[in-house]
Amino acid sequence: MKYSSKKNHILVVDDHPAIRETMNDILREEGFKSQVAENGKEALNLCLTNDFDFVLIDIQMPELNGVDVLRKLKEKKKKVPKFIFFTAYSTPELEDLALSLGAYAFLTKPIKVEKILDLLRHKKAISILVHLHDDHLRTCITNLLSEDGYSVNQTKDHDDALIQLRQINYNLIVYDSDSPSLEQESIQITIRSANTKTICLETNEDESPKEVIKKIDFIMNAKARDSN
Repeated sequence: MKYSSKKNHILVVDDHPAIRETMNDILREEGFKSQVAENGKEALNLCLTNDFDFVLIDIQMPELNGVDVLRKLKEKKKKVPKFIFFTAYSTPELEDLALSLGAYAFLTKPIKVEKILDLLRHKKAISILVHLHDDHLRTCITNLLSEDGYSVNQTKDHDDALIQLRQINYNLIVYDSDSPSLEQESIQITIRSANTKTICLETNEDESPKEVIKKIDFIMNAKARDSN
């Protein structure tokens, strides 16, 4: 069994020093790794040279507004962080543009710290067990999930997987669709007997690790929307 997790790396962008420094202090106290930028131009440069998980950014700023930062970043970088925008007043046109670019969330000032922490911790609170016999596929999926912010355990051994399912209330398990039917059945029985709501996702060597991650993201985001 191997556990994998990492701290979310967050960039806080606001032209008001008190806001960005206060948020930076809160994030670090909560165990996050964070940096600050005072304007959109600085934020864009930092995003191009760092791999952030989230960017907390004021939508209205001098030089480059928050939406321009996201747009320019998507033009220059394949993988971009999740952008959480905040604003002191309604800006429908900018918000529509940001949504079309894939904005993660919009928050209005005054900022509710607990709401931001909930958004940042969403994936950290999701536990996944990767139970695959193929070492390469299992390791790749585990590493990608960890990089994406999930809490992940991995195991090759079937008995160990069953023990973990009895002891830990996982949100999701990934297992081999090509594994013996008795093994697959025992996983289902164990989940039912433990009275958990663990979601089962089957995969095999025909799927790439990135395809599996896309499926997991879709499933967990849909579940999060349904619970709101």
